[in-house]
Amino acid sequence: MNDLADLFHQLSTLLHRTRGDWQRYPFACDSLPWPELAPLLEAMDEVRLDALEADPAAALAGFAEWRPDAVALNRLHVAELERAADYATPRWSNGIPGRKWAQIKDFAANITGSDPILEWCAGKGHLGRLLAQQSARPVTSLEWNPDLCRQGEQLADRLGLDHRFICADALAPETAALFNPEQQALALHACGELHLRFLRHAAAAGTRALALSPCCYHLIEGERYRPLSAAGRARDLGLDRQDLRLPLQQQVTGGERIRRLRRIELSWRLAFDELQRALRGQDRYLPLPSFPKQLLSGDFADFARWACGQKGIPAPATIDGEQWLARAEPRRLMVQRIELVRHLYRHPLELWLLLDRALFLEEQGYRVRLGTFTEPANSPRRYLIQASRD
Repeated sequence: MNDLADLFHQLSTLLHRTRGDWQRYPFACDSLPWPELAPLLEAMDEVRLDALEADPAAALAGFAEWRPDAVALNRLHVAELERAADYATPRWSNGIPGRKWAQIKDFAANITGSDPILEWCAGKGHLGRLLAQQSARPVTSLEWNPDLCRQGEQLADRLGLDHRFICADALAPETAALFNPEQQALALHACGELHLRFLRHAAAAGTRALALSPCCYHLIEGERYRPLSAAGRARDLGLDRQDLRLPLQQQVTGGERIRRLRRIELSWRLAFDELQRALRGQDRYLPLPSFPKQLLSGDFADFARWACGQKGIPAPATIDGEQWLARAEPRRLMVQRIELVRHLYRHPLELWLLLDRALFLEEQGYRVRLGTFTEPANSPRRYLIQASRD
């Protein structure tokens, strides 16, 4: 058994054993689901809960006596990969935020070879442009947004680079034809189904080398995750979209504004849940989809009307926001306590998903390495899968 397969086996065993902790839906819970943890959790006020959320190592240490498997899972790591020698910014990078530029530079520091480059879901093509300059290789960038393509083309022309853009939907079947054997395919922070298509297309075409940093695992076509690898299918965790959101529930680069919005969103979701139970006469949780954060800048009554529309529930003429927010308040701390336990498993579950992708590539005949390519302060999505074949 190779290193990646062995790591996957360990993760699968422990995640199957601990699914009663992480495979929970906090909004659907009426009480804390772990009697043995209740005294510990109920002693934590909001200040303490926020402090532990901001310090995962302290949270893990606080639960170590009761959750040794969580400690064991969080000891499973992958190697650190190369980092950029410097983060100097060329004139053309003006306007790229510092953390984003650090991610691009660190990703590029791991890219070698001489094959033409295909940049998948490229935006303005910042990564492709940097590599075109560094290696003088031809770069093709795929991006669906015509404005971003146009801006990327203008920058490439200004610099005299062999860098062209294809404006198309990466999910369209015809994009598979962009992949070929004599090529290096790259994807920096491609979301969900976009990076799954990238992997399948590259493997089917026999693309010589690829590098992928995945993001937003929950943005898949179906409601349930279908493992890519045979090893993943053999140790299937039965993940749905709610489970796939778990690794993303960490705002490494967020500030006080992000935390404040998160508190508002949690309160409003729970208050709507109280309202919809009363309106429908059913004491059952009804999940809401993701929504633009601008909705949180109005008042709760407007949000509740929007949510009713999403769920096909006739909205009452008047909505007493204070009443429903007050009814939701006791549940808010309970949800935060449940999430604190679930969040002990964010890193292990993401690693399981990454290894499923890595093992899929090994099964297709690739040599694969998996590691972290940038610092946590730059991005919580800092894993890089690299694969090559002769």
